[in-house]
Amino acid sequence: MKTNYYQTNGKTRDKILKRFSMFDGVGLDLTNARTVDDALTMAGLDYSAEKMPLFLADGQEVKDHFAVVKSDEPSRILRVVGNQYQAVGNREAFAIADEIVDEGYATYEVGGPSFKAKNTPDFARSFMVLRGDDFEIADDTYNSFVVFNNSFDGSTGVQYRVICQRVVCMNGMVRYLGGAKNQIRINIQHTANARYRIAEAQKIIMQRRNEIEQIKAEAETFINQGMTRAEFEKEIIPLILREKKLVENDKERERGHERIDTVVRELLQAYNADDVQNHANNAYRAILAISDYESHNAPLRDVGNGQVYMNRAIKGMVLTTAVAQYIAKTRGIIVKAR
Repeated sequence: MKTNYYQTNGKTRDKILKRFSMFDGVGLDLTNARTVDDALTMAGLDYSAEKMPLFLADGQEVKDHFAVVKSDEPSRILRVVGNQYQAVGNREAFAIADEIVDEGYATYEVGGPSFKAKNTPDFARSFMVLRGDDFEIADDTYNSFVVFNNSFDGSTGVQYRVICQRVVCMNGMVRYLGGAKNQIRINIQHTANARYRIAEAQKIIMQRRNEIEQIKAEAETFINQGMTRAEFEKEIIPLILREKKLVENDKERERGHERIDTVVRELLQAYNADDVQNHANNAYRAILAISDYESHNAPLRDVGNGQVYMNRAIKGMVLTTAVAQYIAKTRGIIVKAR
């Protein structure tokens, strides 16, 4: 079944697990950008950060500590840092986007400052997304993306991620079994050698097509692995409850039971969705169901940050990854590199 619920009317879209793209309402539209400079301007990211001396109220300078300020707004302090910190500007962090787009492998999608609670802009963190080629797995279409992140607050530094999205239901998809060493998932802190490491990372990013092939290889392996609904209920649902820490140490027992019932109901709803029926009795159906649940379920505590769904995919889809690794371990699955 290849109905694209994202393109249907609002009532239908809300009915199907409230499915929506991880990029819905996130960032600014960059589809008309042709260069990284265009994209930076359109996204409001054409700024860097500067390290400035830090003073106490009495005028005394704080030795070995500095304020990191927004380059075009010096009164906005982004972070306090030490001697070793050297800011990497957005232009430098995202420069590889120009090469990828120039080669015709991707187009600019969205970008902008990140958001904190109540959708408050956070200029200490920024992101840019490129949309790459679509690809097929078992007659389903997937979008591919390269996500760039940069932060001046010490939380992540420069990051590069390859993530995908199943078009029929807008599920986020990442590699689950590759491990950090051979996935395109790169972190570079803002230090003196950051520029060298960015240059090395750019070479890896240019191999992102290999990453897509590995995603496809993992999917095919799970498709060939049998798994019944009974196994899903007996093994996978309890695993998710443990991962969400809903089984133990819940001080509010009654509320805890309500949460458990809600999660179980939503997991079964995802498992029974129309768009996974062609994967009856195989492990990939379980993967898709958990991915659907993780991509769209509302956080237990809503702080008004619409970027939470994109962040889940960028962080590696931890629930879906846990399920995939559990299935691989218990079924003896090994995915060979292509």
